[in-house]
Amino acid sequence: MMSFYLASGSMPGLFEWCIFGGLVYWLFNERLRAMVDVLSTRMQEVYTRWETRGVPTPHSLRTVSLKPSTPRTRSKELLRTASDRQLFKIKETEWSQLPDRQPRPFMGMSCASCTPSSRSAHVDKNYRNVSVVDVLQVEKLGTHPQTLLAKIFPQLYHALSFKKFHFPYIYETVLNDPKIQDVINMSTRQALEDSNADDDPALFAAMLKRQHERAVKILTALRSTFSDVILRLASYVMNKVMGRLFSRVVVHPAQIATLRKASDSQLPLIFLPLHRSHLDYIVITFILANNNIQSPLVAAGENLRIPVFGWLLRGLGAFFIKRRMDPTKGKKDTLYRALLHTYMMQSLGAGHNFEFFIEGGRTRTGKPCMPKGGLLSVFVDAYMDGTIEDALLVPVSINYERIVDGNFVREQTGQPKEMETFRSAVSSIWSALTSHYGIMRVDFNQPFSLRELVSTFQSKIAPKTNKKKILHSVPSTASLYGTDVVVEEHRQLVDSIARHVVYDCCRSTAVMSTNAVSFLLLNVFREGAPIESIAEALDRLREQLSYTDRDCGFVGDSVDVINHAIDVLGPGLVRRERTGSGVVVTPVTILPNVIELQYYSNGLMPHFVLEAVIGTCIKCLLKESSTGVVYQGQLMSKCVELCEVMQYEFIFTKTCQTLETAISEVIESFLTAEILLPQQKAMLTEEQEWSQRFARHIENNDEYEEDLVISNRLEDLGPEYKVNTDNDLQRLYSVMLQPFIDVYTTTVQNLHRLENRQVPERQLIEDVLGDIRTRLETGNLTCNESVSVDTIRNVLKLVEKWAVVEFHNQDGIQLYYLVLWYN
Repeated sequence: MMSFYLASGSMPGLFEWCIFGGLVYWLFNERLRAMVDVLSTRMQEVYTRWETRGVPTPHSLRTVSLKPSTPRTRSKELLRTASDRQLFKIKETEWSQLPDRQPRPFMGMSCASCTPSSRSAHVDKNYRNVSVVDVLQVEKLGTHPQTLLAKIFPQLYHALSFKKFHFPYIYETVLNDPKIQDVINMSTRQALEDSNADDDPALFAAMLKRQHERAVKILTALRSTFSDVILRLASYVMNKVMGRLFSRVVVHPAQIATLRKASDSQLPLIFLPLHRSHLDYIVITFILANNNIQSPLVAAGENLRIPVFGWLLRGLGAFFIKRRMDPTKGKKDTLYRALLHTYMMQSLGAGHNFEFFIEGGRTRTGKPCMPKGGLLSVFVDAYMDGTIEDALLVPVSINYERIVDGNFVREQTGQPKEMETFRSAVSSIWSALTSHYGIMRVDFNQPFSLRELVSTFQSKIAPKTNKKKILHSVPSTASLYGTDVVVEEHRQLVDSIARHVVYDCCRSTAVMSTNAVSFLLLNVFREGAPIESIAEALDRLREQLSYTDRDCGFVGDSVDVINHAIDVLGPGLVRRERTGSGVVVTPVTILPNVIELQYYSNGLMPHFVLEAVIGTCIKCLLKESSTGVVYQGQLMSKCVELCEVMQYEFIFTKTCQTLETAISEVIESFLTAEILLPQQKAMLTEEQEWSQRFARHIENNDEYEEDLVISNRLEDLGPEYKVNTDNDLQRLYSVMLQPFIDVYTTTVQNLHRLENRQVPERQLIEDVLGDIRTRLETGNLTCNESVSVDTIRNVLKLVEKWAVVEFHNQDGIQLYYLVLWYN
């Protein structure tokens, strides 16, 4: 500002000085207030020491330790502690705020099997292993000129100076699209048929007008109003807000460089993040805008279209879609679907990037949800019908040390979801601003070509005939899958892409300190342990993650990491007590607290899910064997069965890999870790083998034949392994799936409630939850985190797929009943 006035030759007036002073005060008021508080405290301490000079001070440690503390003494101690914390805040020397100078690996390389060409593109190999950067420090994101404004207000200057992009507004283009006009006419005729009215031209014209007005209303509620002004304002405000919420928001600079190269290709970028928090909508836009990458249109749920906040999100690129597109079950809202499909197609053609959450909604359990392919199918359609030449898919993973949205305990214990309102949004923001959420980590996977991926999957889906079958898509007004009659191969193609994206996101998700500590406390140290023991286990866990090419979102000594995670989680989830032998850390495993702790623990489940499956199956086979030996064939068969049962809980492999291959690779790692010990059969000479066969033949020819059959059967089971039950990893892997298994077992045992009657879904879930609570009280179940509505729903999906139960909708309520065979 001063440089502007000096250049213009005029001095600022009183109004300008007031504005300038107000901005300076607003920027530094928090730190100034903290400094004043600390100085006042120090002055009070000096005065207190001067006032009590000459008073003898006891030197005996015994006397000091036994002397009761008065309220005044306790208040002084609390005041001193608070002032020390303020000093730490001012000096920025807390562990969580120290800069991460340790090089981190580039996570999220595209699949070498499905997209080999994409894997070799965009990434600078010399730029992979560098330290992560804090995107809130915008002054370090680029070269800022040495002006007074840039020095004093770096965030404001950066918000005003990042690259401007053109965001075409396509509202009229969509309304005037011939396909939309055809759908409006078709909807009018359908409405006339449903009303059994006569074919009156005047009535048709009136209903046509009504349908057109409905199309305008739908599109007005749907559309995005991307604004460069709102984007810059939000960038500045969010920098301040996230600076209060988080210690740091970190991203790998090589990933940003990769995105810049990909954006230069002039192909649309489709960002596909996993969904954990409502903040996900904004943080990706914030990072991209501040790094001069075009911000995307974001598919948001209609529940976020609330006063003020809905307007802001719309200005930041959000377009709002219904969770349920069809008001009546079995009757599709063709007009709404056509408008959404056309809006997205026209936006792609206009050069917009896109972002939508491949899971649909936020995860309630901390582990990824199964993907939903509806919106993804639009982009597959756009490529296959030639609307776009290609698109670059960018899986994105976001992880928080503590989620801003609170927790999902209410929903997991069976209570209905509270809908978002203006009042609840303001209350949540105010609560968030007075709390601290640790570190946020964002990982952008390497972009890969949609064309290359479709080509790879088509070659695998197409029948093995002499003539290769190529899928073609006809733009549809009836289905977001993009075909008038949805071809099964098309569904399979979209589902394969979606599952591969979720798998890639899981692999690249960084493990935060709260994930690691919660995981160890619930699965290893459930009864509590000294902090040193937990630190040793955390060291081994970090080594295991590094060995399997996963990354951690934290650095430093493990004891410091644990203390930091406990501070972030809070005493409601983890207790830290000082005893005579040292510090003991204990998880809070009572309901409902343990459900939130399980949420953070589940962040590691995708990284070790196959290990958990194999560990659980080994434990099961050992119960059936008295020798402590398992056969690879038996183990493989059990693992495949368990994966089939858990198919709605986890994605075990990438789409281009068979489950058997993945299980075999993990079994090899069990051999390396000495969980399984190969058994060497005793080698007999030819004469010894002949002698044994002859002896058996003489004793009993029938028994010899039976032994021969058993021997051949064992040879078919493959190698045999001795299980090292003392191995710490086996003990860990064998208990990881226990809460899920408890829910599956209890839910299936409660299906008898459906005999000869129909039960509403909500009542059935409440009955299962009640039975789980009863079993927990009686000790039949031991994991309180088994209380999980999401897991119960997944069991119902499984038994419905297996044709054990069926359901139908009646007045918007799902009624479950047993199929005739099981009644």
